[in-house]
Amino acid sequence: MGAPEEATKKKPTSGHISEQLEEDISTFPHMEVSHLYFLLQVATTSHAALADAEVAAAKTKLLGLIAEHHMAPFYERVAAEFHWPVDTALLATMKYFHPPQQTQHNEDELTKLDAQLADAEANLGDIEVLEAHLGRARLYSLIGDKDKVLEAFHTALAKPTSVNQKIIIQLHIIRVGLFFSDLPLVETHIKKARVLIDEGGDWDRRNRLKVYEGCYLLMARDFKKASSLFQVAGVIETNRPDAKNAQYQDTVKQGDALLNRIQKLARVINV
Repeated sequence: MGAPEEATKKKPTSGHISEQLEEDISTFPHMEVSHLYFLLQVATTSHAALADAEVAAAKTKLLGLIAEHHMAPFYERVAAEFHWPVDTALLATMKYFHPPQQTQHNEDELTKLDAQLADAEANLGDIEVLEAHLGRARLYSLIGDKDKVLEAFHTALAKPTSVNQKIIIQLHIIRVGLFFSDLPLVETHIKKARVLIDEGGDWDRRNRLKVYEGCYLLMARDFKKASSLFQVAGVIETNRPDAKNAQYQDTVKQGDALLNRIQKLARVINV
């Protein structure tokens, strides 16, 4: 009787999601892709100031990043929006093959994640079930499938989760909203994340929320509030306060837009 009883017992949980998974979902989707996507959107407007060569370079780089990260759903999205002919060979490569090994990629990854989820639900604990759902969200985020990544995160939020785990999910939903320039989505989840962080967020997540909120305010053209928000971000995870650091540069640019000539002469921006 002992062996069957042991077989039906759930394995102990680790108590927290893996650091690698948390790191991945805090950096996906890749914002450079979003930046290039935005440039191409601007290029279609009547007041665009981009030269044809800049547009062509942005398109080439965007397609390269899409192929590199196997972003099949996002490729279909931008091709439809910009009326590009779909490269069916490229699309099949992103969906089904991972060169140079020529092994199944996106579809195979989803199959593995489905198996992990089934195993976690049958044999493991709440943390492992949560990790399986977040693993699906991670993949959908990487390949730019907005609807699927939001569905996966909302499913994860319905599972037993700690305050910190909820914060991780809310911050990533904000990031997805920023990627797709979905300002209502960003605004909604900034409010939810702020409440959770007030309950028990650490300085890292608190400052990450400030950065995301600042980006949201820039997109909403509230430069004054964004500049003030970045000004009070006391601890920044970086050792590069220079041209390589986007937050510092954005702060300088916002301040430059807000100061008049006399104020500029009277003040020194000390980064």
